Amino acid sequence: MALVGNQSNHGVASIVGFSPTIAKQMGYSPMLVGYLYTYLSILSFLVKPIIGFIVDKFRVKRIMFLAFVLTCGLTAFALNFIQKLPTETTAILSCNTTTVLDVCSNVAGKLPECDDSQSKLLTNNSVSITCQLFCQPNKSFRDEICKSWSMDYCIPQYNTDKNNNLDHLNVSLFKSITNQIENNFGFEVKSVQFKENQVLFPACLKPVSTRCEIDCSNGVIMELATVTKFEANIWNVLSLHQFWEYFIVMSLFWIGQAITWSLQDPICFDLLGDKLEDFGKQRCWGSISWGLFSIFGGALIDYFSNSDIHKNYSPIYYLCFIIVMCDFIVAYKIKITETIGSKNTLSDVFKLLNNVNIVVFFVWIILMGVCTSMVWNYLFWYMEDLTRKYHSEKQSWIKTLQGSALGIQCIGGEMPFLFFSGWIIKRIGHSQCMALGLFTFAIRFYLYSIITNPIWILPVEFTNGITFGLCHAVLMEYARIVAPASAVTTVVGFSGALFEGVGISLGGLIGGFFYEKFGGVSTFKLFSTGSLFMGILHVLFIAFSKKNVNGIDTIN
Repeated sequence: MALVGNQSNHGVASIVGFSPTIAKQMGYSPMLVGYLYTYLSILSFLVKPIIGFIVDKFRVKRIMFLAFVLTCGLTAFALNFIQKLPTETTAILSCNTTTVLDVCSNVAGKLPECDDSQSKLLTNNSVSITCQLFCQPNKSFRDEICKSWSMDYCIPQYNTDKNNNLDHLNVSLFKSITNQIENNFGFEVKSVQFKENQVLFPACLKPVSTRCEIDCSNGVIMELATVTKFEANIWNVLSLHQFWEYFIVMSLFWIGQAITWSLQDPICFDLLGDKLEDFGKQRCWGSISWGLFSIFGGALIDYFSNSDIHKNYSPIYYLCFIIVMCDFIVAYKIKITETIGSKNTLSDVFKLLNNVNIVVFFVWIILMGVCTSMVWNYLFWYMEDLTRKYHSEKQSWIKTLQGSALGIQCIGGEMPFLFFSGWIIKRIGHSQCMALGLFTFAIRFYLYSIITNPIWILPVEFTNGITFGLCHAVLMEYARIVAPASAVTTVVGFSGALFEGVGISLGGLIGGFFYEKFGGVSTFKLFSTGSLFMGILHVLFIAFSKKNVNGIDTIN
């Protein structure tokens, strides 16, 4: 079973870890990513208990497991062929005492919003900047440049354009940014080439401007000037076939990996028999593979990318497909024990809600899901923001850095805590472990908020051993203990669904809203405060409750 979990993590790690930044590069805003991952989490919440019920009722654990492993691999490969959202790259060519190409603006609705951190990347590029401009018809602009630039185009016998349209302009730009005082990022034009005419240091007698589509030799300028169409109203994205292709394939992929995880743990428990404390030891092999292949996947992305800004994710799609297919072959040969079905599966599950300690356990699962969502969905986004703002020299290997963060989370954090989770839980109890997870999240989020160098995020990721490794073992072991014998898969699946479907979805929605409105620093400080407060409430509940369930000290 360790080999199956190991190989499954090999494939899925590279895509799940980088999926938010993949969505970002495809043109989705933080808020839209929040909506998307909220939906995916709710989808997981709905599907996991349904599949768990079907497995317990009809004894089809093997068929379901193999089917969803195959689904995961095929949809991961299909993601490679999904198109980005349509974009447009526009700028405003303004002619006055000098001619300036404004590529972005902090004035809403005028141009794409400026990213101050992007300008730092220009200092690393000594190559001259040239652009092709395809400008809109504009009679006042045409008349002024005809007068000021003395172009043959304006002489009637040379002009055959009846629409007063400028076909295209070739311009050469100075690398330094101007017009920042006016809330624009502009580049002064050194020369303009139009058909047979060339004008050096063009200027106009009176100020005029026109909007142009641009194609520049500099990737940073293109990034600054590029905006996703319909970005002003995210609901217009629903009319695009690119969105629906991504939506459907990502939904199938998410279902595939979610159900694989949901069935993998009960199968592991079946194989362990009475040795439930050894679950963490088996699960740690998955963390090892997740960590190693996250590092390897990040390095592959950077190696095969020709741009520091736009990364090539194709290698990890192929990697995931190959590894998951190998996982399918290994899983096919495993002997899987089918649980005995019951006519009262659902009623057995609902009886658990009569116990206040189990209700608190379910609430804790949701809280941990909300906190984990910030790490899964926005940590890499935050690392890229820090890199662009403070350390642009690290842009070329940011994916390797992100992969290293995942590697430390899994190998340095999760692996040792999963391995010793049985010993830790026996010594301090389930509920104390739950409180420890919330307090550790408070420290982790606070450290994120004060870091300016993304490299310093790496040592913080060792805390993932507590917030996910130990707490995941607590979640699965405790759910297995309190579950009726006839509904083990259902209860374990329901617990996982609460974590991902309710917790992760709420975290994605709330986190996306605050990240887009207030930025990463304020958002992580807010989540740090919330985690600390909920941890204190959990400790108070432990102090006032001493009830046991099934002979296990649930609140200790």
